[in-house]
Amino acid sequence: MKQYNRIMLGKGGKFAKMCRQEGFIGSEFEVMQDLSDSLYENWRDFNKKFIPQWLALVPDKSKTAAGLVCGFTWTIVKGLQLGDVVLCPSGEGYYYVGTIASDYYFVPNTDLPHRRKVEWMDKVIQRKSMSQKLKNSSGSIGTCCDITRYAEEIEALLAGQAITAPTEPDVTTQEPAKSFDERSLHKLFCNFLRTRNIYAKTIYHEKSSTKADNTQKWVHPDIIGVQFEEFQNNATLSLLKATDPKQSVHIYSYEMKRRVENDSQLKQYYFQALSNSSWANYGYLVAFEIADGLEEEMERLNNAFGIGIILMQATEATILYPAREKQLDYITIEKLNRINKQFCEFINKLSKVLLASKDYSDIARDSLIAICDKVFETDEEIEAYCKEHNIPF
Repeated sequence: MKQYNRIMLGKGGKFAKMCRQEGFIGSEFEVMQDLSDSLYENWRDFNKKFIPQWLALVPDKSKTAAGLVCGFTWTIVKGLQLGDVVLCPSGEGYYYVGTIASDYYFVPNTDLPHRRKVEWMDKVIQRKSMSQKLKNSSGSIGTCCDITRYAEEIEALLAGQAITAPTEPDVTTQEPAKSFDERSLHKLFCNFLRTRNIYAKTIYHEKSSTKADNTQKWVHPDIIGVQFEEFQNNATLSLLKATDPKQSVHIYSYEMKRRVENDSQLKQYYFQALSNSSWANYGYLVAFEIADGLEEEMERLNNAFGIGIILMQATEATILYPAREKQLDYITIEKLNRINKQFCEFINKLSKVLLASKDYSDIARDSLIAICDKVFETDEEIEAYCKEHNIPF
């Protein structure tokens, strides 16, 4: 069966034009060797061989990030079959479309050394012409995502026909799906954040000292996270610490929801996220499902208040509307430190990372990571977790 995949050619699609002009797609995989003798039928065998090699070359990255990079590279070099369709974002609001036309080949000393030839179509697909569901899937943050379920819509767009968005399965002919708990999404989302170098922790509001006080209802974030600027030069790091340590980190706050059903619920959840998360550099409302027809209101709220919106899935997430950067609100941070020991512990350990000398910075960071939500080691663990908690995988 022909597959359809969205492939990101470099950050923000920066290599997309070059690939279209030269007739190929490729991977930036840092292991600079011909992979022809390692084209395993199973991606797990490929990952087992190359994750240690990749981590040796990029030691500051996590094992989860290594798994994603290796998995994407396997998809390029082996997973995609001749005749499969690829959609590649141009970075300018449309997608180049082509079909895989060759087996793997290696071109050393280039930005994308691991390649497949592609027969590119003359037509492109405008992102604004897509259904919202295809926009969400094709806009996923991940480097590669399977969008085969939208094959009919993609072919209609290429043919210039009216779009019929894929319909959901007829629930009247199926057993009712078991529900899942909102908090069970936290581990999945924190696992995804770790692949973006964001270290995240769930904050349990019920453990706050004022838990019986209803006035504290819209104060606690569900998840907090921190992302460090990864400067490598010691002189740069020293200058940053001496001048403005705050510039070396970005602090995130997330409000989690299972599903946004309608306009009224969207506003309720959005303003809850605004109340709970506006203290951080970046605040987000995160949902596992968002009903159709809310795009205009989501855009209006995002433009007016700056809280971003993320649509998450079991293994990835899509930033539908990015958060606007803000200065930290220390008055709210002080309040959260007073009423919630978990939040205070996270801030304390983060502060120690910022204040640590070069010789002790790794120790301080490891101490922070130790209190963050645990992440998965393998995709099999993610799948088993989703099955256990009745989360669609």
